[in-house]
Amino acid sequence: MNRAKSYCLILLLAIPQVAGAESIQDLLDAGKLEARAVVKTPAPRYQKAPVEILVEVGTPDRFEGGTRVRDFTVPGTLVRRTTRSAFNETRRLEGDSWDFQSWRFELHAERLGALSIPPLKTFISVETGEDGLVEGEIALTVPPLQIEVAPGTESLDSWVAANTFTVEESWEGELESYEIGDAVTRVRTFTIQGAPAMAIPASPRIELDGVDLYHAPPKVDDEEVGGVLEGVREERVVFTFQGGGSFPLPDDRIHWFNVKTGAVEMIDLPGRSLEVSGPAATVAKTESQAEEDPVKLWPWLLAGLGVVLGVLLFRWLRRARWLRRLQDRLTLWRSHQRMKAAFMHAAAQQDSRGCVDLLYQRMAEHAEWQLGAACGNDPQLSAAAKALMAHAFDDGPPPEVTEVQPLWDLCKVSNEKQDRPNTLQLNPGPSR
Repeated sequence: MNRAKSYCLILLLAIPQVAGAESIQDLLDAGKLEARAVVKTPAPRYQKAPVEILVEVGTPDRFEGGTRVRDFTVPGTLVRRTTRSAFNETRRLEGDSWDFQSWRFELHAERLGALSIPPLKTFISVETGEDGLVEGEIALTVPPLQIEVAPGTESLDSWVAANTFTVEESWEGELESYEIGDAVTRVRTFTIQGAPAMAIPASPRIELDGVDLYHAPPKVDDEEVGGVLEGVREERVVFTFQGGGSFPLPDDRIHWFNVKTGAVEMIDLPGRSLEVSGPAATVAKTESQAEEDPVKLWPWLLAGLGVVLGVLLFRWLRRARWLRRLQDRLTLWRSHQRMKAAFMHAAAQQDSRGCVDLLYQRMAEHAEWQLGAACGNDPQLSAAAKALMAHAFDDGPPPEVTEVQPLWDLCKVSNEKQDRPNTLQLNPGPSR
């Protein structure tokens, strides 16, 4: 009997020691699990430069449902997830083998000073030998950050921080000299490594008397190149000459902070002078052109809204590329509908110069184009083009609406290659 009582007493004393863990916090308190959020980027941490945050979870047992970290936002900061799935590795801790899963994030802070990051809500699911399946969500605290000004950027209004940054500039439809009614397109391509494309600031807007400028909505895209984020931003500006003269474009200097060297570097783009033969433009904007200006602002308003939404929904949009393509097509379709309505209104108002301007804008995203050459294989189209140009820049009679409408229909080309002889091209050869 005494021996039986001793066994019962030992069993009762052992029960509290083998009671199973009921939560993730119980495993952490018992030393059977590790979970932490750490700042990997050492101080000093600079404005706009990437700051890496690491969420790391380790167990001596086995991950059952794995780990997941909820998306989070920080005011005035661009946050992006740099790992699409958890990174797995095995380590030896005090002679035991532990499995670890980690998630990485990058922050690009626009503001200086203290940066507070909300607790990172992390889901953990492990299968333990003694406690069975234990899973739940905990909040991991990130140490506060101090964001400092990048050396050499104190007096700069616009700059980017990156591992590498390049800018390429080219011109479509370029000629040694131009005539009134000609157009030329400037294309700038910005490539940044170590930061998303939305971190690239827009080029300064250009204003030239006697030249109508159309700033096409910028194209931005991000992709992983060798495990490093690479962002590309393309800008297109169409110059349509409304009068003759010399139009100088000044030199442009772009600054960027090299994260690797900790120094500011410069990219110089040479200026140029656009020479246009013919009398200087003296006619003020017509009513239809004034009505078109708000239309031109819409792409910029939409682009600004896209940037704001991109900051909040960056990860989701990267996974839903089909939705972005659908949105781009819808935006483009709406823009084309507005431009067609403006074109028909201008034709009805006998505003031939406005019609020519809209034709060039419609073809801004396509290959090189000039109105006269595009209609050379069709006598009817050629006559309509000559009548439109004669009324726009000379003293010819205004064409009928039914005459100029086929010119707009001729612009309805897709991005695919076309076999039709009347393919529109910007300045394929010397001016008329």
